[in-house]
Amino acid sequence: MSFNSGNKNVNDMIIASKNNRKNAKDFLKWIESSRLKVLHELDRGAFGVVHKVRWYKRNYTDTVAVKFFHDDREFLREFTNIHRMIKRCSSEDDTISEKNLVHYYGATYDYDNEEYGIVMEYYSQSSLSNYLYKKWKKIYWEERLKILRDISYALYILHDQDLVHGDLHSGNIMIDDDKDDPNIAWIGDLGFCREEENEKKYDGFRGVMAFMAPEILKELPYSKKADIYSFGCIMYHVSTNRAPFYERAHNRRLMRQISEGLKPTIYQDDEIPSCFESLMHQCWNFNPKNRPNACTLYNKFCDWIDDDERFEDVKWDTIKPVKKSDYHRETNYMSQTWIF
Repeated sequence: MSFNSGNKNVNDMIIASKNNRKNAKDFLKWIESSRLKVLHELDRGAFGVVHKVRWYKRNYTDTVAVKFFHDDREFLREFTNIHRMIKRCSSEDDTISEKNLVHYYGATYDYDNEEYGIVMEYYSQSSLSNYLYKKWKKIYWEERLKILRDISYALYILHDQDLVHGDLHSGNIMIDDDKDDPNIAWIGDLGFCREEENEKKYDGFRGVMAFMAPEILKELPYSKKADIYSFGCIMYHVSTNRAPFYERAHNRRLMRQISEGLKPTIYQDDEIPSCFESLMHQCWNFNPKNRPNACTLYNKFCDWIDDDERFEDVKWDTIKPVKKSDYHRETNYMSQTWIF
């Protein structure tokens, strides 16, 4: 073995990933920190900090993102989930990235701060949340539909392998409109990705409350249809440029209200096509069994992109997002662990 991560489980996963790879790109490597130069911070969450990093390879440099973890156990949990996701979702014909899932290069260790890190693809526009806020004047309906098409396709890939994302929200959808690529959106933060639950395994839940399905807040098992509910919240954000429940404190009261069926507010002057709004409400159906599946969503967005007459009257109009000062001071769109 030409490397040593300092953790036997990590070593074993990296070796297995390389030996069992299905194409030339989708496998995990050990990347020495001496080849990485941190440029600046991109994002900060409850479980770690994401930095923009320059990676010095043999003959060239590359720009990547690295998530460094405060807790070794959290790193191992997420790295294990990513290893499983790549093993199941990668194929000989298509890479993970071509399936609208963020590409992961491998792991590293920062000896100065004594933190493990996961190295992944860098996306120029960062998250969907940032993209909507910064470029709302330039985002028309055709592009909104393409973003949702890409997300629904990635969800289909995960669900087809009996995996759930487990923490789907606008902050972990990566956007890059600079690539020479027909795709624009990729699902990231796949460290929570896991097998669909048949029974509740943990006390509490992890994620962003405002994007969580009612049944999860009732401590029921996490299913594919919980991801679909979260997708409906992303549809809301994409169509209104308002994060769900921006005007409310994200506390136990909101948790209870969502569990009882409260949905994000749609105002009368929101320019949302009726067909789009109807699909969004289907994703929010209180009964998970009545929500559409990811394949149905993907096909619907493909149809709308090919025949967008119903969006003709509104696709050149944009909705100005609320100011950050309009957000309730107790909103929290950072993934975290909630204990009941």
